[in-house]
Amino acid sequence: MRDHTLFFGMLYGAVFTLGHVATAQTKPGTENEIVKPLIAVPGSVPRYTGQQGREADITELLATSAQTAGKLGIFRQTIAPGSGPPTHLHQLEIEFVYVVSGQFKFKVGDRVLRVPVGTFVFVPPNTAHTFKNIGTYPGVLLFGVTPGGFEKMFAERQGVDADTNKRLMEKYHMQVVGPPLP
Repeated sequence: MRDHTLFFGMLYGAVFTLGHVATAQTKPGTENEIVKPLIAVPGSVPRYTGQQGREADITELLATSAQTAGKLGIFRQTIAPGSGPPTHLHQLEIEFVYVVSGQFKFKVGDRVLRVPVGTFVFVPPNTAHTFKNIGTYPGVLLFGVTPGGFEKMFAERQGVDADTNKRLMEKYHMQVVGPPLP
């Protein structure tokens, strides 16, 4: 119970803080500022498989930029054993990750660390990072990005080949800067 309370406290703090950062990037008086309440119950959100080679990875879009007036995107990923993206950076977005279940290794900047369940990772824009499921079972990560928008990439890259995936990454201001973790 204490771990859940700590997690939700950290998540609330991160979303609250990052929401203020995103708000500062909007123009007063625009439609972008209208935010409506949202409740995403299990089974009610869009689910997408990964691109070719990562089809076993599943992304669930819990809150999109369209639902949060551009403030943030929240998505949950179930990552297959041995899977993870290449080392990359986001040119515009702040990203944060919470390890819900599984065994993961993360690289952020020059730091590489095996992390336990309950770990929170904060990634500023233009910071090289990646992760890998080093366990024998699928693991679950909860992601947030602000401002929102990047999360839409997962709907577009379901089952795509490497060239299409590269174009989508460029479209969503993501740059590959190194290989996946070994």
